Amino acid sequence: MKQAITPPSMAHYPGYRFSPAVRAGGFLHLSGQLGLRELRPPVLAEGAAAQIAAAFDLQAQVLAEAGVGWEAVVEITSYHVAGPEGGLPAQMPLMMAALAERFAEPYPAWTAVEVAGLALPGALVELRMLATG
Repeated sequence: MKQAITPPSMAHYPGYRFSPAVRAGGFLHLSGQLGLRELRPPVLAEGAAAQIAAAFDLQAQVLAEAGVGWEAVVEITSYHVAGPEGGLPAQMPLMMAALAERFAEPYPAWTAVEVAGLALPGALVELRMLATG
């Protein structure tokens, strides 16, 4: 059995044929979130640090709608596009600072991947997560 999790601010996501998260098998599978400061129309935050913060903020909305917090996150996959700020090597310290603000030990597993591009032109980061619950 699976259950879609959709915060009110993301009610339009199913129109794109995906859910912000799906609860199944004791886990919460969170779709990737870009670093958007506005969802409709989509407006990216300025710069890598702001996009990372915005993507985490959107994932926080999804977690809250599911009734859990950062402590439930067991895995993160971050996707990074090379850009004017240098791509994955330059974004690693920004990600590590963002993780330190949100997570305590035991830390979630984390994989960072540099990619050629994301769904929205100008997007520098996308965060996908797996949580318990």
